[in-house]
Order: sequence, then structure tokens, then C-alpha cells
Amino acid sequence: MTINAIVKLVAFIVVHSCCTKSTTTSSDSGSAQQLSHFNVDSAPDKMSTPDFDQYLGSYIADGERIALILDYDGTLAEITAHPNLTQMTPQMKSTLQNIANSGKAFVAVISGRDVYGVKEKIGIENIVYSGNHGLEVLYPDGTKHNQGIPKEIADNFTKMIDQLTKELAKDGAWVEDKKVSLTFHYRQVDAKLVPELEVRAKQIIESYGYRANQAHAAVEGKPPIKWNKGLAAEYILTDSFDTNWRQRKVIFAGDDTTDEDVMQAIKGSGRSFRVSKDPQVVTHADFRIPSVEAVYQLLKWLEKKVTK
Repeated sequence: MTINAIVKLVAFIVVHSCCTKSTTTSSDSGSAQQLSHFNVDSAPDKMSTPDFDQYLGSYIADGERIALILDYDGTLAEITAHPNLTQMTPQMKSTLQNIANSGKAFVAVISGRDVYGVKEKIGIENIVYSGNHGLEVLYPDGTKHNQGIPKEIADNFTKMIDQLTKELAKDGAWVEDKKVSLTFHYRQVDAKLVPELEVRAKQIIESYGYRANQAHAAVEGKPPIKWNKGLAAEYILTDSFDTNWRQRKVIFAGDDTTDEDVMQAIKGSGRSFRVSKDPQVVTHADFRIPSVEAVYQLLKWLEKKVTK
């Protein structure tokens, strides 16, 4: 077998057929789930074009209706030093727009950004946007769903923002105010300062009754309610297709630990992709793809399917 063929075979590894190790983690909803490592012998990011026919060809027929749910940062767009600099490539946007306009695809984006911020970044009108990890849902007709937050918790939000800003927003660190949640960013901070910053940021967030979650070079402060991206995905799908949404062909792609809740939610009925270059990434996803470029290849494959 040629090296090329071997690389293609290991580009996507199905969790159930190749797990080698498991560990336990707790999701935002408080439940512990078993995760599995992928066993990948070669780096799939060295492969030019993933073989989506092999892994999705029998799941999605030509012209079949699909529900496509996506993360934004690290999935549709490369992560940058500052969130304001992040943007999709024109090719990615055009392909996503074509899928949304096909008449055979329901498209939703669930992001950690605030809902209007992610809509502004993507700029496609006829899709559903969900912000703050699912706490806000904005529909194409302008209607909006807000997940309820206890008043006594919400009242602490401004105080929490103020203390984080006054005490920790320095040396390249800054606080992103997302109205119902926040992100304390330290991507540009000297590595020697990071451990102390992380600890203190989490202390401040938790002192105001919010939940502190680790993210990519950041700490997120979320209201302590039983809600996450997975529950948001189920809410959006049920609201759009009733309880029989599992009969739809559902595809999800995301790159972060917060996206694992969506992967769990559609497990067994949909197909999910974890975007990661790490061959030992721990995930609930059905497949691993290595990059934003691979997500683009996935969307191009789906575009052909829904426009036939």
C-alpha cells in the first residue's frame, strides 16, 4: 500500500472502531461522560483532500435534505490574536451561502461570541445564529430566544466585568463583554504570567456566582445554569423540525471542548467532526479533521450533495 493510501485511510478515524484509551470529564450540564482517544498513526493534516465520500457517502444521498450546525472560531475561521481580526475566507463564506440557499439545507451557527457579533462576522441572512454558547438564538425573521438567567446572578455581571478589567486587564490581557457572559483573553500575555492570571480570573468569576471555564488562551465566565451548546442545538433542531429532528441528516463541526456537548447530543443520529491537529484528541466526535481548510473541504462536499 502506498504512503498516500495509508494517509487517506487514517485521515478520519471512527471513534468506536479505534479507541485505545478513555477518560472521564464533566460537561457544563454536570454529567460525566466517557471519552475516547483516536488512534492515528499518521498526521492527517498532511493530506491534501479528505475522502468525505468514504465517510459520509452512505449517510447522505445526492439531493438529500440536511441540517448543518457549525461552530465559528477555529472551525469556519482561523483563530487569531484578537477576535476582531477573525474572518472567514471568501471561499468559505460563498460555499456556506450556497448551502444555505440550496433549499435543502437548514444551517445554524452556535458560537461563544455574542449572537449579533457572530452574525456580523458571517453576514449570511437566511441561517440561525446562536451566541454565548447557546444562551441566545436569533432566527432569520428577527425573532430571538434568550435562555433565562436568575436576576440575582445577572445583577452581578457588571461588577464582575469591572473587577476583572481593573485588576487583570493589562500586559496584553483584556475582557470581552458579551452581555450575558464574558471571556477573559490572555493570548498575548507573556507565558510566565499566564498561570497566575488564570487562577485569579477564575477566582473573580466564581466569586460572583458565575461558572469559570477554560478555553483557548482564555477563561470564560458563564451564568451557572444548566445550558450548553448541546442543549442549544437540540432546542434549535426541535424548534425547527419538532421532535422528529433525529430523522434528519445532521452534520456538526467544532474545534473546542464546548463543542463536545453538541457531539454528544447528536451521537447515534448525526455525524460530527472535531477540528484538531492533535491525533490523540479526546472527543465524542465521530471523526477528526485537522484544520479550517478541511472544514472548507467538508462544506464543498456538502454543497455538491445538496445542489444535485
